[in-house]
Amino acid sequence: MSDEIQIEEFLEYIWIAEEDHGIVKQIYLEDKFGSALAEKFLGMMDKRELIDLDKNEIVLTKTGRGQAQRIIRRHRIAERLMNDVLEIGDDVLESGACQFEHFVNEEIIASICTLLGHPVVCPHGKKIPPGECCFGAKKALEAVVSPLSKLKAGERAKVAYITTRSHSSLDRLSSIGVIPGLVLTVHQKYPSIVIQFGETQLALDKDIANNVYVRKMSI
Repeated sequence: MSDEIQIEEFLEYIWIAEEDHGIVKQIYLEDKFGSALAEKFLGMMDKRELIDLDKNEIVLTKTGRGQAQRIIRRHRIAERLMNDVLEIGDDVLESGACQFEHFVNEEIIASICTLLGHPVVCPHGKKIPPGECCFGAKKALEAVVSPLSKLKAGERAKVAYITTRSHSSLDRLSSIGVIPGLVLTVHQKYPSIVIQFGETQLALDKDIANNVYVRKMSI
């Protein structure tokens, strides 16, 4: 593994550790990569002003945070692509995304993000940092994955993921079977959105339908 790729791995792990713990201690990196490797690359990253080392705590600098954010974005967009479009299983999802993140440029990531409908979370529910394409840019490609609310009456789709942060909404949807993988048909759009799956019909308000992302299927 080249030094540049190894540094990207360190930046990615620092970002994730900060998400999980709030602060990042050097011991976390030593446990993950080994003491010798952690000492070597943390020293290199400190010299490059990617991180600040303070009493065994690691803080990303503005430059380091920007680079880490791009790496995380590439990784989690890759996970969404492999999960939602390629339907690759969890057993190879992580390793595939790790390889993908090091070799794809930002222009390609923006195109994939647009194709997927600008997802906001990865398949594991972690936030995907937005890119420029997510802020009001015109969509040159029709999204492969889009909110349920965008479908027309009669269209058939498979649930890809649900982004609502409301536990009650998630519990309600999951309790009646609206989970990733469900194949449904939009029965009607007005006055409320009604979906049908099997013998079940379910009315959803627009806020919930906006948070259910689906992949359209042929009838």
